[in-house]
Amino acid sequence: MTQTSIEEIQREIEEASKQISEVREKIKTLKEQRYRLINELKTERAEKQKHLGELRSLKEKLKNIREARKRLLEEYKRLAEERRNKIEELRTLREILVMKQNVIQNMSREARTPSNILREEIERLEWMLQTRVLSIEEENRVIQKIKRLTSLLEKAEKLRKEKNEILEVKAFYSSLRIQVKDLTSKLNNMRGEIGRLTAERDKIKQQLNELVKKYLDLKNDIQVKQDSVNAISKEIEDLTNKLNELREKVSNLNKELEKAKLGMVLNMKKQEILEKASGKKRLTIDELKIIYGEPEDFMEEQ
Repeated sequence: MTQTSIEEIQREIEEASKQISEVREKIKTLKEQRYRLINELKTERAEKQKHLGELRSLKEKLKNIREARKRLLEEYKRLAEERRNKIEELRTLREILVMKQNVIQNMSREARTPSNILREEIERLEWMLQTRVLSIEEENRVIQKIKRLTSLLEKAEKLRKEKNEILEVKAFYSSLRIQVKDLTSKLNNMRGEIGRLTAERDKIKQQLNELVKKYLDLKNDIQVKQDSVNAISKEIEDLTNKLNELREKVSNLNKELEKAKLGMVLNMKKQEILEKASGKKRLTIDELKIIYGEPEDFMEEQ
């Protein structure tokens, strides 16, 4: 092999060694990039789990608020219906009161004398009929007067009964008004609480929407980085295979270079031995090996 061939092999070795350095540097850079991405993935996955926990907590809180609001609305509807019924009762009682007041006003014109006075007068007249001797004409007058007074007494008693009844109606009316007032107060408080729960529900829904967006963005970013890690790992694998190929190439080229150098040395020695043989000098076994051997034979002996 010529000196030119050896130089070509050396250039190939240098080129392959340069490629090995470049590939090793590229692998180093990729591993650092992958290490950084893996650390970022660890942080983001932990953050993703944190968001997931917050999402579960907010969903549970939203569920509880919705259930509480639903119960409150149902109770509100029930009390509102009860209030409407009582207000209707109040209207009916007002009509009854007006009617009874008109009745009492009309009866009061006829029954102006108190019941006890009427009763005493009737008793006095009845006693007169029993104890005194009266003419038929006088007796008839007394009887007619007793009838008239008895009629007035009945009206007076009825008036007293109506007045008692109107007092009961007024008492019930006042009780209903208090109940309506209490119900109105309860309903106002419940409206405030429903409004508060509604505002809290809407606030949590907004928080959920924002957190879901963060979670999905983070999930997408994690997927992108994981894909990058996978791609980098594949590139590192490919470069590692290329590095092994280059190392094998350099190893083979070094062997070829060694063989070429050894071939040149052997050719020089062959020339010397042949010159010796032309002088009819006896050759040694080693010299014969050099003449008839190949470079590979001597490489195996080394």
